[in-house]
Amino acid sequence: MEKKTELILKGAPIWKGMLRLSVPVFFVNVLKTLHDLIDGFFLGQVPGIDASDGIANATHMQNGVGLTWALFFIFISFGMGLSVAGSALIGQYVGRRDGKNAKRYAGNTILMALGLGVAFNVLLYLIAPPVMRAIGATGSDLAYAVTYLRIRSFELPVLFFSYAYQAIRQSTGDTTTPVIVSSFSILVNIILTWYMVSVLSWGVLGAGLSTLIANWLAFPILVFLLVFLKSGVKIDFRERFLDVSIMRHLLGVALPASAGQALQALGFVILNGVVLTYGTHASAAYYVGNRINSIVMFPVSSVSAILAIYIAQNVGAGNVKRARASFRTGMTIAVLMMTIGAAIIIPFRVPLVRLMNTDPSTVALADQYMLFLHLGLPFMGVYQTFLSTFQGSGETRYGFWLSMIRLWVIRLPIVWALTAFSAAGTLGVWWAMLVSNVLTVFVGSWLYAKVTYEPKIRPVPTEPEKTLV
Repeated sequence: MEKKTELILKGAPIWKGMLRLSVPVFFVNVLKTLHDLIDGFFLGQVPGIDASDGIANATHMQNGVGLTWALFFIFISFGMGLSVAGSALIGQYVGRRDGKNAKRYAGNTILMALGLGVAFNVLLYLIAPPVMRAIGATGSDLAYAVTYLRIRSFELPVLFFSYAYQAIRQSTGDTTTPVIVSSFSILVNIILTWYMVSVLSWGVLGAGLSTLIANWLAFPILVFLLVFLKSGVKIDFRERFLDVSIMRHLLGVALPASAGQALQALGFVILNGVVLTYGTHASAAYYVGNRINSIVMFPVSSVSAILAIYIAQNVGAGNVKRARASFRTGMTIAVLMMTIGAAIIIPFRVPLVRLMNTDPSTVALADQYMLFLHLGLPFMGVYQTFLSTFQGSGETRYGFWLSMIRLWVIRLPIVWALTAFSAAGTLGVWWAMLVSNVLTVFVGSWLYAKVTYEPKIRPVPTEPEKTLV
């Protein structure tokens, strides 16, 4: 841990250390992307035609799964927000060399993650049918979406726990250990998806069960590593570390990040509903395009995760100059990666779509969607860099406003205007997405000018003010 902290606080050049630490995260993101593509690929190979409407079963299954993403993301956004808060605050304590408080914040992050995961498991299971109906899903699309969501709702407790674990490890610069566990889980998931969807012919049921089983198999490994790993921040579950004041502090930092992502996901639920009004083919094209887009996004996501750690630790150490330099470096890398990725993938977008769906109507719409999506990728790199900077510095409220303005102030009103007052159809949705990504650059620049890089950690008593357990 000391070596990685030294690299983050003092290593030069910054870009070299950033890329070095992002390699393990990059690897696991490759596996995640591969899983998403394979998930869509195997569902896309399901044979048969739905007798009720003459649409391929494969297209219905891809659409059903695609419709669930935004609602599922609303729930996991709270776990991700808690992870952002834990990583930022624990990282700042690590940068200050305060191991005692880093450990106490880690323990409370774990407890909050487990509690939220169980509560959201129950809630998602109950609301899945009415929400899917509300966005316009009917028939086979509705049946597949509800089946998939209800299975994956049981994944939330362990998923929240894994987010907390990643926050604790990555706050110290350890990007390798979380990757090893995630790699195991994803590889198991890929094998089970192939077996359950293609061999057992379980379709959406198999896709959901494979993910659920793979994540729960990783749970005992995460617990073992938290307790027995020799380096970094460890958790002793025999200690009474639950503290209301620490939880309030974590909640105060987590809420803007969680609310921002949850409201953003809600916006995507609405966007999914708009796309679905143009038919199952359009909705399936939206799903396929987003899956392929993840190929380009994972390198930037890896660097952005490391950028947040760089900023958190340097803010904790009081090194504002290096925190600002880390931001500039991360921005350069992100824009460069996204520009290269767009230039590579745009010419090959149709063959990539055909790997996942061969329906002519779906392919044509996905081709159109991916062109607009990837033209805006450099701007997405800027957006991602701003978000990571706001998260690492603890200024999560700016991340909230950035995501809210991008979606609710810019994108959705344009979608509404173009679909309500023109005959643009799905083209209006694609245009709105591109324009919102461009304009967000200016919003992000305005908000970044307000960042002071002041530490968000505070002195905590040696013993908890109030012990509850």
